[in-house]
Amino acid sequence: MIEIHPLIIPSVTLLVGIHLIAISLIAVLRRALWVFSSVFFLLDELMWFLYNPLRPLMKNRERKANRVFFFLFTILLLKPVWQVFVWVITTPLRIVSALYFDVLVYLFVMLSDSLEELYSPKLGAMRFKKGFAYYWRWVVFFPVRLGWLIVKNSLAVVDSTMMFILSVLWPTFTMYHGTSKNNVVNISREGRWLVGPGNFAGSGIYFGRSPEVAISYSKGDRHSGEGRVIIARVTFTMLRNCATLVDSKRQFVARAGDGGSRLAKSIRFPFFATEFWRTDHKWWEYCIVQGGKDGQFVKSWRIRPIGYVNIKGDKRLSGSLERLWGGKSHYCLNGTNIFMSAVSVFVILVIIGTFA
Repeated sequence: MIEIHPLIIPSVTLLVGIHLIAISLIAVLRRALWVFSSVFFLLDELMWFLYNPLRPLMKNRERKANRVFFFLFTILLLKPVWQVFVWVITTPLRIVSALYFDVLVYLFVMLSDSLEELYSPKLGAMRFKKGFAYYWRWVVFFPVRLGWLIVKNSLAVVDSTMMFILSVLWPTFTMYHGTSKNNVVNISREGRWLVGPGNFAGSGIYFGRSPEVAISYSKGDRHSGEGRVIIARVTFTMLRNCATLVDSKRQFVARAGDGGSRLAKSIRFPFFATEFWRTDHKWWEYCIVQGGKDGQFVKSWRIRPIGYVNIKGDKRLSGSLERLWGGKSHYCLNGTNIFMSAVSVFVILVIIGTFA
């Protein structure tokens, strides 16, 4: 008769109990953080309005007054002076928003995913193993997964610090991107975004100001209902409303064929993004333009994914943050991201030294 060590059953029971408590707590917090994000999104909305209070009047891209006032305000320096003023007075709001999204939500997502991988591994071949083949690997590779958890979350702290710095210095907003489930995994694992043809506001990476915009894209026919919504922190810096474009560029807006590609190529420094009012859906869409890169996967320091949401209905409150089995890339392991973070630290130190 096989004797069972008296500590085995209590140990197994303890592990199972810890696992059940952990996954239950993670599920509750994922849901809670997503629901409470609505409150902090209101801070974003306030900042978004302040940066351009005239935005509601700029929906009609054929209205000549939009271009006249844009160039007038720019030449007279009213536009840049106002935006600097808004940047100064909204600094506390940027800090609060960054603390919630770039620190709290991001670090929780990284920690919860790695904890689930520790107790319920799905990465690599483990995802397809069953029965004894799964359980012996679970036991043998537990120390490896524990080390992986420590490394991943240590890097996540560095990620979060860099993202926080960028969000505090540069005008950064919480945006939503809808795409297929496969593309979400690619974005998560590789940090690469697919450049769409963008026949509305140029070829590039599109975002919406509300989850509802992203939901409509994530559940389109091409995604067969298997889409996901990505929460991202996006730094536009200089954004151009399509209604303010000159005729030679505006002719490509919402034009089929190569219109999106030609529009993206026509957007020059200091502008890196476009804003377009969809009259058919009654919402704003935003594009980080990527001229000449249609159909390619690209990386951008301006876009920092925070989490991924599975929204079962058509409203944001029906969703919850979810785990991705593909793992996540780290923002801190990219040279451009490191450079921009270092530049941002330098600028912040200069500002503090100047006005302290």
